[in-house]
Amino acid sequence: MNQAPIRLDDPPQSAPGKANDPAADLDAARRKRLAQIPARQRPIFLRAWAGKSRKTAIRAFCLECFGYESAEVNRCTAPACPLYPYREDRL
Repeated sequence: MNQAPIRLDDPPQSAPGKANDPAADLDAARRKRLAQIPARQRPIFLRAWAGKSRKTAIRAFCLECFGYESAEVNRCTAPACPLYPYREDRL
């Protein structure tokens, strides 16, 4: 999967009404989601979407769960979460 990184200011890859391209739909969904993520946290999500680090993907998930507050992620006490044993302070 050698795709160029997604950036917030990239234009959509396909025009509305065209045949559905799963890659273009994924890029559009990620671009829309990226616009809702605070700028400080965007690099974590971009690295997670690149698929090169499971640790970063877990961190991104946890950040989203706690409203993008890093300090709250570090204080997580949700042992019922399936990712809880894999959090960085547990690794």
